[in-house]
Amino acid sequence: EQQNRNVLIEELTGRLCGYCPGGQATVNQIVAKDPERIFTVNIHAQSSLSPTNYPNLNTTKGASLFNTFIESGIPAAVVNRMEEGGKLVKLHPSQCASYVDTQLNQVAEVNMGGQVVVNPVTRVATITVEAYYTGDSKSETNYLTIMMMQDSIFGSQSGADQSNPEQIVDGQYCHMHVLRDVITNTWGDAIAPTTAGSHLTKTYIYEIPEVIGTPNGVEVDLDNIYFLAFVTEKQDGTPTLPVLNVNKLEKTYNGNNKIEDVNNAINVSETNNNKKSKKKNNICN
Repeated sequence: EQQNRNVLIEELTGRLCGYCPGGQATVNQIVAKDPERIFTVNIHAQSSLSPTNYPNLNTTKGASLFNTFIESGIPAAVVNRMEEGGKLVKLHPSQCASYVDTQLNQVAEVNMGGQVVVNPVTRVATITVEAYYTGDSKSETNYLTIMMMQDSIFGSQSGADQSNPEQIVDGQYCHMHVLRDVITNTWGDAIAPTTAGSHLTKTYIYEIPEVIGTPNGVEVDLDNIYFLAFVTEKQDGTPTLPVLNVNKLEKTYNGNNKIEDVNNAINVSETNNNKKSKKKNNICN
């Protein structure tokens, strides 16, 4: 059954960017209209506006995305890596809404789904993604990308009190949907065939790091991470674009929904209590 296209908004941001919280608030409002079909990721990259003091949210793969998408300043965003006149459309967050609406009303060539099963003891994630083509892609080779995001990272953020105070908790900004890693190649792994009726399944084994970021990295809280998978049509220089469809992958812990369920099931002994605890952050919605 053909489905309409979901939407990925890739936001370029930085903790010392005073205008960025306002951009995030704008995109949050767009996502809130249809959170099951609209997804966003905040991309931080080391620059004068994205420092390496705690919490260091910069990543190498994020820098590749950031440097490709950036036009002039931030905040900035791309919506489904859309093209106009053969060029990537680079937007201010305030310009995203109409582009999102256009994409939501288009029929997708491919349906996306999948799951992530996390072993909380070994931190190994088994990621399975399925792509079913209900129409022909314009390209014989498409590209599958899997991203890991993290919510509820608390730290500083310039301009938050003026333009997004709702995201301040106990005096600290609650950074949401922050890009932590790209499981595939940064620009996606090639997949084929891409004709109607093709059903592709890809499985990845990924060890979730304890901490991401050097120096002053951030602990990767298993309860606050999630994964997005999306398929792009073609490779045009460095970027792969446009996004044909995107979806959030269902996450479980060895078949359970919470780490606590797994701990109860395996009866973790008191001797493990002296290990470093995995503090669960307060979710900031």
